[in-house]
Amino acid sequence: MSELEIRAARYRDTEDIVALWRAAGLTVPHNDPYEDIRFCRDSGQGEVLIGLLGGVIVASVLVGHDGHRGWIYYVAVHPDHQGAGHGKAIVEAAEVWLTARGVPKVQLLIRETNTGVRAFYERLGYADEPRLIMTKRFVDHTGWERRGEDEDAPAPHHAGISTTVTYLEMLERPTRPTVPAPSRPKVSLVRAKSPTVSFYRYLYDNVGGPWTWVSRRFMDDETLRDVITSPDVEIYVLWAEGVPAGYGEVNRGAKPGEVELTYFGLMPDYIGMGLGWYFINSMIDIAWASEPDRIWVHTCDLDHPRALGNYQKAGFKVFGQAVEREPDPRAVGLPFPASHRNGPMPPDGSDDRAGPGGGNDANVIPINKVIPLKR
Repeated sequence: MSELEIRAARYRDTEDIVALWRAAGLTVPHNDPYEDIRFCRDSGQGEVLIGLLGGVIVASVLVGHDGHRGWIYYVAVHPDHQGAGHGKAIVEAAEVWLTARGVPKVQLLIRETNTGVRAFYERLGYADEPRLIMTKRFVDHTGWERRGEDEDAPAPHHAGISTTVTYLEMLERPTRPTVPAPSRPKVSLVRAKSPTVSFYRYLYDNVGGPWTWVSRRFMDDETLRDVITSPDVEIYVLWAEGVPAGYGEVNRGAKPGEVELTYFGLMPDYIGMGLGWYFINSMIDIAWASEPDRIWVHTCDLDHPRALGNYQKAGFKVFGQAVEREPDPRAVGLPFPASHRNGPMPPDGSDDRAGPGGGNDANVIPINKVIPLKR
């Protein structure tokens, strides 16, 4: 029997963990596995432990404590690797995690009808205790569970923000002349090769903060470093008189023949100074430099009200929309947008409400499939 390599999960492991849970039959409609992972890891009182064989995730456990007792959830072993003792190993790893933190007791919940799982835990020394479990679920106006009524409270387990995302593409390189840089302020666009995490966070947080960019705020430093130093990712900083005025990012490795304009935006102090048209067209020229078949971008109704129009003016064509959900911004210190307290603008555009700001951060959890639009 091969021995599991057990370690704490990282942000980049999320998709593989969710795939494991689905293969093991642990996911249910009323629990969002992505939010469960994020909430556990960001709480400071829990961890997702994973077991790997040959670098492949084959086992997991979500472990944490409430300040009094320990709890374990999502104990999973991939069906192809069950019966080899990996379940016992991952549970024991969770127990070690708890005892190392001085937690004197561990508990778990099992449906009474799940006799196979009950027998598994009994073999590991767990016993049934006569206790009555009482629960109460909080639901906010969006239909997502939350702990209380305070709109500014930290993000609860299943809180999130829904947004209408618009997908745009460009299938041919523009035939226009190169757009010149403005004469004032004097600007330069420079690639940041292997930027430090702290510098990247400065760019991301200041450009994206007003427009609810959150996905990379949830990344730990190690994971973010892997992303921004990938050979497929190029980051360009717009400098104005020696001061960072914005940044853009392209990803040449998402799919063969495609380049994604992943992030693009200006610092708040430089919006309205006439830099945007030069900047977006320069980033488009950079994206086309590798001669892809297609470049694409997505924006959402949290972006600057002119963001969608500017992308279209630059030559992008809309090819689809979807209502999607991203983590609650309050979990990383950003306010919940007032414009979205009653949900997102519908994909058909029937709501004439304008979004509050600019940027482009739709690394989100899909709720429904993209709605193709006529080209």
